[in-house]
Amino acid sequence: MSLLKFTSVIFILLTSLLVNSQDRNWTIKESKDGKSKVKYDLVKEEQGTHFYYIAETTANVTLDELDTYFSNTSNHKFFLESTPETKEIKKISDNEWLAYYYFNAPWPLADSDIVIKFNRTKKENKLIFTANATQSDYNNADVERMTTYKVIYEFEKINNTTTKITYNADYIPVGNIPKFLIKTWFPKGPIKIVSKLGSRSQS
Repeated sequence: MSLLKFTSVIFILLTSLLVNSQDRNWTIKESKDGKSKVKYDLVKEEQGTHFYYIAETTANVTLDELDTYFSNTSNHKFFLESTPETKEIKKISDNEWLAYYYFNAPWPLADSDIVIKFNRTKKENKLIFTANATQSDYNNADVERMTTYKVIYEFEKINNTTTKITYNADYIPVGNIPKFLIKTWFPKGPIKIVSKLGSRSQS
């Protein structure tokens, strides 16, 4: 895929997400320290509860450091909750690869997995990773596969030592999630993801 075509695809995807986000019935929350913010909308659908949320924070980390950390898919298990296995399964190009996630969901939810296609694009002061569920014959667990999953990670340089991290999520987890679990996860869950990503946690 040419750079021009790839850039056009990213632009269309981001534009679509922006238009859709304007139509959402957002609930907006901030972390206690005021450094992070999340807005979310939960929509009940036939397949389950559709999660839409955007979490933002700033971190003392450079674009290059985040690029190196995030491009190693095995690191994703450190900032994603209940995801003990994250790995690259096929390298397509320097900016595109397939990854496998295994979700060890808390009771009473069922475990699940997913195969994701990642695309990476870098501009002067911005780095964007897009992740979309894709069909694949790869299997590593006898569990139901998540099929609706669209996530964008955007890292934007603020200065030489500070980066803004935005996590834009749009997915439907496997199974029906009890309301009490949803209520306990928002807004702390998404804020924890971007905070741990910013710290490049290894645990």
